[in-house]
This record gives sequence, structure tokens and C-alpha cells, in this order.
Amino acid sequence: MANFRPLQPAPMDQEQPPQPQTRPLLTQKPKRTVTLGACVACRKRKSKCDGSRPVCTCCSQKDTECIYELGPNEKPSQAMKRKNEEMQGELSNLRQLYDFLRLRPEQEALEILRRIRSNAPDTTPSQRIQELADFVRHGDLLIQPSLAQPARHHSEPGHPVTLPPLRLALDSPNSDPSSFPFSASLPFPSMLSMASDGPASQRRRHASDADVSARSDSQSSLPPPTSLEAILHSPWSAVPDDAVDSRLAAVRHWTSVPDESNLLVLLLSSWHTWEYRYFHFLDWDIFLDDLANRQTDFCSKLLVNAILASASFQSPLVKDRSKPFSDNIMTQFYKEARRLWEVDEGRDSITRLQAALCLYMVLGKHGRDKVGHNFLVEACRIAQALGLFRLSPSTTIQKPPRVPNWKWERTRAVTAWALFNFQLSMSFTYSFPTIVKTQPPLQIPYGESPEREALFRSECERHVIILDCANALLDPDDIHSDIPPKPELIEILYLRLKSWWDSRLAILDPLKVPTPENLLTAMQYHVSVIRLLQPFVDRDSSYERVRNYRDRARSITRSTIKELRRLLALHEVRHGWNNVIPYVLHPIMVTSFGSLEDIALGSPSPFSIETSEPYQGLVTCLRALVTLSSFVFYAQPLFRLLTQTCQNMGIELPYEATNALDQYQSEEWTKNAAALLSSQYIADMRKTATDIENARMDAVVSRWNALALSSDDDKASSTVEQGAPEKG
Repeated sequence: MANFRPLQPAPMDQEQPPQPQTRPLLTQKPKRTVTLGACVACRKRKSKCDGSRPVCTCCSQKDTECIYELGPNEKPSQAMKRKNEEMQGELSNLRQLYDFLRLRPEQEALEILRRIRSNAPDTTPSQRIQELADFVRHGDLLIQPSLAQPARHHSEPGHPVTLPPLRLALDSPNSDPSSFPFSASLPFPSMLSMASDGPASQRRRHASDADVSARSDSQSSLPPPTSLEAILHSPWSAVPDDAVDSRLAAVRHWTSVPDESNLLVLLLSSWHTWEYRYFHFLDWDIFLDDLANRQTDFCSKLLVNAILASASFQSPLVKDRSKPFSDNIMTQFYKEARRLWEVDEGRDSITRLQAALCLYMVLGKHGRDKVGHNFLVEACRIAQALGLFRLSPSTTIQKPPRVPNWKWERTRAVTAWALFNFQLSMSFTYSFPTIVKTQPPLQIPYGESPEREALFRSECERHVIILDCANALLDPDDIHSDIPPKPELIEILYLRLKSWWDSRLAILDPLKVPTPENLLTAMQYHVSVIRLLQPFVDRDSSYERVRNYRDRARSITRSTIKELRRLLALHEVRHGWNNVIPYVLHPIMVTSFGSLEDIALGSPSPFSIETSEPYQGLVTCLRALVTLSSFVFYAQPLFRLLTQTCQNMGIELPYEATNALDQYQSEEWTKNAAALLSSQYIADMRKTATDIENARMDAVVSRWNALALSSDDDKASSTVEQGAPEKG
């Protein structure tokens, strides 16, 4: 047994190990107050700012002015973004002021200069610029008291007020009407007019065909009720009852499409405000009388549904306007009109003729003018059958006994001249031979008063000259002939057009009365001049008659393109592009390619290009196409064609244009466009007669689709090759 030492208990008084010495506790200072941003005075003094508002402690002690550049609870990054937006807005205002001074008559420009030089107490330069820009957009008619026609926003019987788009209210930086010095003259003082909207992907969508609540995507972004209630929840309540013709209420009896929130009245009013005032397919009062009294002499269900289908392009209350034949109320109107068209087959009437023109317009805006061409041909056939182009009408066409003779004769004359004008315009626009080759033997209507329907009467006179131009330019036996007409004949026709232009009434002058229809009429006059002289501006032509007249033709064409740029800029300043007569697409494309040629012939320096007048005009056209693409499908392929042409020429595009282009270059969009488009339109009028078929939009979009398909094949073959085993 081992001897171990016995264990002893541990002593109770064992010393504890020494504890390390600790530092004496210090009184902790309170944490600093974190401020998101110092005031201007503290930043200059490099003092610590506690961020107290309205005056920080440091400024209070030093008795200095305390100004914060950051808003309450605003981060520096948010302030930088806000400042950038303010600078962009100020730049846009300055550009519009510049365009106004450059484009408007001298009297109006001097008025703006006087306001610029006048002292405005307690107003910063930015605020003053904003006030002047608002005055230019909305209040410049105040300095034109002698104008014959009021501005669009002044309500009058039969001329409803057209509301600005919802985006204006959502983006309005100021919803207080009292802060705007010219608010008394505006129907909606809290909303600023914009020249263009952003890309279609950035626009708010409507949940239904007639979503008059029009809520935004985010409930948190709802603006104050002062600027939105009248628009979002009752968008047309600002229009006085007497501003809308009471006869329009009967429209619900003429269509099987349900009327939601008085939408039918709004659409019919919109059609009258825009397309009717330019094309004048019918006599408005005679049509409304039959509409209200449910008479079928000058009104029919077919005609009403066709009008409503065309009017749907003008209303933001209709969803997916830029998607042809989508599930919306526009397609319902179109399908109902087509059904009634088939039901009434073989029954020639004036209302069927007028409906054919409206259906042609609908298909044209969808990019299917080739299909719509059948309606135009049928309208011309009906006119011949009704004796509208004969001195002695057929005995089989009798006036209804209850219809007064004056009403019957006026309707026939209006319809005949409207068809004559329209088919000639379409012939010039889409480059096909004229269908009706003689003017109506009926007297131009409304001759009892020179100023009544002055625009329609003036357009009838212009199209008589256009008929002679078409006969000179298009050989009916060989429409593809590249032999130009005699310069002497072209000079006579040009002088006739110019004489017509110089002799118009003052109320039709687009600079004095810049209504959309007056501006579009002026654009179409200049487009007609360019089309007339086009055979003589070809530099490669070997014909002696072309070389002898080329210099004069090119000189007139250059000045005409410049005038078109001026008119488009004026349209943008006065009306924007959210509500337009869609036919303005044609002058936009003519101006675009004319400006591209001016840029190509100008200075080669890229720095001088962006500051040149042709480039600024091109940018205006691009902005217009971006906005029109959101509610007219045909603007989308035209926009892509123009932007790709700019890229091929090495011309830098604005950000909004490149941003929108991505959507229209996608494979899905290209395939849909190729399947849908059926158009003989030639966007570039500079194309020679020998290249006319390849220049039509049908051929252009087909080439895009072929490139997309070949790209898919290349990707597929590349994938197969990469996945194939190597041969040993």
C-alpha cells in the first residue's frame, strides 16, 4: 500500500488574487445631434450646425440669416436629384422662351422682352423664368385681343374645352392658383403645359376603357385635391353645361356599346374638336339634328360607331390606344361598325360614304391603310352612284319628302367636296393615283358668309390646285415613271399654290390664329409644295429639264422645310403633342427627312450639328413621335425608321429618343409590327420613282423582320455548333 501525504483542508483566510487597477469612471458627453445638412451660413463659417429650424442655434447666437438648401428630413442625394429636376425644368422653360421669341410675331416678342426687363420685387430669377414660361404657354393670347377665334380653353357653345392630360396635374410643381400671376385667364391654373411626354413605358395606364377615376400606379403619389379632384374624379366637370351641345346626349341611342361615365358624349365632342374641324366629313349641325331627333336621313348607327372608333384615339380615357385591335372600347366601336357595314351591304347612302372615310382613318392610324384603301374606293363608288359628281343626279336617288331642299343640297355639296379633298390628300400622302379625277360640279358650300367654315372652303380651293398637281406628277398609265414633268408647268402650279396661300383670310393665318387645324393646314400646304418640286431636286438625274430647274426647286424646298420646322415648333409650344390631329404625322416625317438632308449638307463638325437649326427641328420631330407613339400605333414604326436613319448618319439622339427606341427594336415588337402593318406610305419623300416600292413602309418593316429572323437563326446555329461533339 503506497504511503501518501494526508490531505489538509484549505485555509479559510486565503488571500484573494490582486485585482487589476481600473481607471476612474468619466462622465460621458451626450451624443452629437446628427443633422442631414447644415445651413448655408454654417457651411461658410465651417461651424457645427445643429439643424434647428427655422433658425439654427449658431445663427441665432451670431444673429445671421439662416437658410437651408435641404428640405426638412431631406437627404443630400434627394436634394441633388431635386436640384437637377429644377435645373432641367428651368432649361426647358428657357428653351420655350427662346422658341417663342424666335417664332412669334414681333409684337408678341416685344411684349415678352418688356416683361423680362420689368422689375419684379421679391421674385427670384428662377421664379421669374417660370412665370414668363407659364405666360408663354397659357397666357400669350392676352396680348392678342383682336383675334377672331378664341383660344381652345375658352368655352363657347359647341366648342368644348379640351382638358390637358393627367400627367400635367401629377407633375405640376405648383397647385396654388393664387401664386400664378395670370391664373385668371386659365381654365386650369395649377397645370403647366408640356411640350412632350416621356416614353410610353413611363406613362400611367388606365384600368378600364372609361376609367374616369384614373388613379395613378401608387396611391402614395396622389397629389393635392385642389389640382386633381376636377381631373381625376370628374375630369370634364370643369366644362360648363352650355359648352357641350345638348344634342350630343342622344348618342347613346345609336350604338350598342355601353356608355360609361358619359364617355360617348366626350368622344363625340373630342372628334368634333380635332378631326372634324380639319377634314369636315359632314355638316355638324345637320348631323346633330338627326342624331337628337333619331332621324336616319343624315345620321346612322354605322356612321356614329365609325366616328366613335376614330374619336377613341383622342381620349386618354381609352386604354391601349396604341395597340391595334386590343380589348378596349375603340375595338368595340370598330367591330360594331364593321358588322353594320356588312348588314347594310348594297345600300348606298351619304351616311355610308361618310362612315367609309372614318373607317379608313381608323385603319390608317393602325398602320393598315392598304386594307383601308378598299373603304376609300367604295366611298368614291358610292359618290358616283349618288350623283355627287354629276350635274344631273340619277332619278333613282330621291330626296326624302320631309327633308328641306336646302338641307339636302348642302349635305350633298359638303359630302362631295369633303370626299374630293380627302382622297386627293391621301393620294399625295400614300403615293397612289387619284380615284376621283374631276372636281365636284356642285358649288362649294357655305358661300353665304365668307368667314363661315372658312377653313373648309379654303381647303376646297387648294385641292382644286392639288388635282392639277397630281395629274402633272402621276402618269395614270405608268405611275412608276421617273420622267419629270415640264418645269414650266411645275412653276405655274407652284405660283397658283402660292397665290392661294397669300390670299387666305386672316382668321386662317397660323401665326395669328394658331389653332391645330390652322397649323396643320399650313403644314400641308408646305408639304404640297415639296411634293410638287420633288422630281427636280434629285442631284443624280440626267434629264436636262431637271438640271435647268434644280437650283430653284432646291432653294424653294430648303425654305419650305425651314418653315415646316417653325410651324412644328409653334405647335409644340402652343398645344404640345398629347392631343393632336393624327394626320400631323405626315408633315412630321417630311420635316424630319428634310432636316436630315440639311444636316448632311451642313457643317461636318458634330459640335455645330447639335446647335444648328435643322438639328433642333429634328429633335422637335422626335419628341412629337415619342408622344404620338403612346396613342397612335403607326407613329411607332415611323419613329423607329427615323431614329435608325439618324444613327446610320452618326447623329446623336436625345435621351428620351434612345430610351423609347429600345422598346421598338425588340424582337417581339418587330414580329408584331410585321404581322400587323399593311401600308403603302413612303416616309422619305426623297426616294426616287425607281425605288418607290422598296421605300414603302411595308417593305421597310419586312426587312426589319427578316433581319430579326436571320438573327434568331444565327443564334440557333451557334448554339448547335457549340453543343455538338468534336470529331476525332
